[in-house]
Amino acid sequence: MDDSTDETSRIIDSEVEGFAFSGLDIDVIRRETRDGFKAGALQNALKTTKGKYVALFDADFLPQPSFLHETVPLMEKDPSLGFVQARWGHLNRDYNKMTETFAIGLDGHHIVEQAGRSALGLPLNFNGTCGVLRAEAIRDAGGWASDTLSEDMDLSYRMQLGGWRAAYLREVVVPGELPPTLLDFRSQQARWAMGSIQCGRKLLGDIWRSDIFTTRQKVESTIHLTYYAVCLMMLAILILAVPVLAVDALSLVQFYLPYGVLLGLCVVSSTTMYYEAIRYSGASFREKLPYLGLIVLVGYGISVRCSASVIKGLFSRGGSFSGTPKYNIREKSDDWRPQNPRSARGSVLPEQFFALYALTGMAIAALRGHWLMSFYLLIYLAGYSLMAYYGLHANVKP
Repeated sequence: MDDSTDETSRIIDSEVEGFAFSGLDIDVIRRETRDGFKAGALQNALKTTKGKYVALFDADFLPQPSFLHETVPLMEKDPSLGFVQARWGHLNRDYNKMTETFAIGLDGHHIVEQAGRSALGLPLNFNGTCGVLRAEAIRDAGGWASDTLSEDMDLSYRMQLGGWRAAYLREVVVPGELPPTLLDFRSQQARWAMGSIQCGRKLLGDIWRSDIFTTRQKVESTIHLTYYAVCLMMLAILILAVPVLAVDALSLVQFYLPYGVLLGLCVVSSTTMYYEAIRYSGASFREKLPYLGLIVLVGYGISVRCSASVIKGLFSRGGSFSGTPKYNIREKSDDWRPQNPRSARGSVLPEQFFALYALTGMAIAALRGHWLMSFYLLIYLAGYSLMAYYGLHANVKP
């Protein structure tokens, strides 16, 4: 399926012509318009699908020749399986410090979260690529819909609401390209934030009314589909903290101990997740420990853009699908096409503002002797400053 508007179409046509000449049953499906973006392209292609299964890959993922041998037999053995999801690998995780940070973050999701959901019988989302879906289950669930930006999550939940099962294959790894810059990663996460919140708004009513999902599954689904709301909460804490400090009202807050306990649980649980992901991937936790600090700063740094996406997701359907740029990066010597520096600088103005806002709060907290609060606001300052730095130096290789 090709919705490209650049030289990609010419490259695809050349490759497909060669495969077709060798006798392979292959074709290119193009549309006159990009209605529905990826979801629209998938639904359009479904009309011509003759197979029992649909194997789906984004353009930057490279499955091994054994992929179908490792996935399709499971579908054949269990007719109730609607889809199987393979684990994402990373072609360019050692390209720079940012790609290594993104890789560890995604490993936590795939190696621990997705594998854990599957093992515990909890609802599992399809990750949009690197999986096999049963054509009957797709049609039974109503097909791909374009009323959310996360068509993969939407369809996979509707499948499971219809009684189809899902399985995660942690041992089957398909490597793909990570965004090489923080700006590209922020754009990707913002799209996922908006899409997942839209899925939550669309599906949570059906989930809680479902006779198929257990209470435990319903609770997990709620947490899963609203996960990105944490970005909005993070930003709200910062916005409220500064005026509270300014009027010296922090002494009225009487919940330090519960807050400290909850913060401690978050730190321990997150560290444990990444420790397990790093250990499972065969890397040294001690060597990767500094990247956990970067994960924290990246999380705070993208919270402004993701908060805006969460709000959009709460009040809008669909949206413009902006794919993550692909650069074909394999080696450290490979370069990526620079973004428009002027556009990138403008895109980090909100982060620059909130960096100064956090710095103001730090100064007030220090003057009033609230050192713990000052240190906490330092994390915001560092995260937004990191985001602003990469925006202001967008055409420099990280």
